[in-house]
Amino acid sequence: MSGETPEALLWLDRQLGRVAGLLAVTGAVAILALMLITIVAVTWRYGLNDPIFGIEDLSVITLTLVAGAAVAFGARHNAHVSVDVISYFFGRRVTRYTDAAMRILAAAIAGLATYALFGAACGIEKACITNNFSIEHRPFYYFLGVALGVYTLHLLLQLAIGLWHFSGDDPNEIGD
Repeated sequence: MSGETPEALLWLDRQLGRVAGLLAVTGAVAILALMLITIVAVTWRYGLNDPIFGIEDLSVITLTLVAGAAVAFGARHNAHVSVDVISYFFGRRVTRYTDAAMRILAAAIAGLATYALFGAACGIEKACITNNFSIEHRPFYYFLGVALGVYTLHLLLQLAIGLWHFSGDDPNEIGD
């Protein structure tokens, strides 16, 4: 199987791009909010000598949104760190196998993390709230779960496209 990438895979790629873009907008708003929270916190603490109660809670939950958005958006734009030593020594003949193996392993790990964030995180018996304002963690775990779910689907999509182009050039291969 090689040649043009099937339209169904390209459609799925576009949809994942849209979801990652939505997550990126959420992350951008969260970064702006985090900057404002930091400015206000520093001003009150050092300028007015009056720390704001609970500011850490707001910073932590906002940073959670930033981190989740960064995972999904970074994956879509190949912004995560990668070191390609294998192709330097062995070429495409070997990397087509190592790429497939690594995508399977990475998707399994990200999928397991997604499952844990949705299924096992913060059960009813646990006190999953912030220290000061008692903001529940569950919605933020779900946000991280969505972000890691997008990453998992992205890896599976790259695997499928890589297998489709197994005998040719993989369009998802990291360039120099």
